[in-house]
Amino acid sequence: MKTDIKSLLKRAIHPKEWKSLYKEYKELCNYIIFGVLTTVVSFGTYYLFRFIFPDENSVPDFLKWVFKLTAVFDTESTTVLPVFLSWVCAVTFAYVTNRIWVFESKAKGVHILAEIGKFFGARALTLFLDLLIMFLMVDLTGIRGVLWEFFARVVDSVVVLVMNYVLSKVLVFRKKKND
Repeated sequence: MKTDIKSLLKRAIHPKEWKSLYKEYKELCNYIIFGVLTTVVSFGTYYLFRFIFPDENSVPDFLKWVFKLTAVFDTESTTVLPVFLSWVCAVTFAYVTNRIWVFESKAKGVHILAEIGKFFGARALTLFLDLLIMFLMVDLTGIRGVLWEFFARVVDSVVVLVMNYVLSKVLVFRKKKND
């Protein structure tokens, strides 16, 4: 089914069309809805952990090594730990919502473990992209400030959201031919 953007937008501006558009694009609509909610979880937990762990002195001893990860660039990374911890929260939320409402997975038993492994594995790939974008835009540039960091998170989230959808659709929740 090929739809041009212009006709899709014409339909989208009419509230009477919303129900049929939702039915037609249910998976994509649900992915966007739960993607936004996952982003809220990600942003909320990122700033929570950024507040709790603003610098190396605020971190428990067993986590201090995280702040040294970027020492080769002569900078201390204040974003790595909050990005990683928020990633764990957001990916767990995303798996549950994607499994139930977006891709409506029917996996049972041991197959759920394989699905979880693929989901977290695919998201681990985008975690590195997430870390790289934040490192380049915040830590390496040395630009500080809530607005700049928020802008960096928005850019980062858009790139990661698109990559996550593609990986989930192609690798994790791939429909079998008989489904």
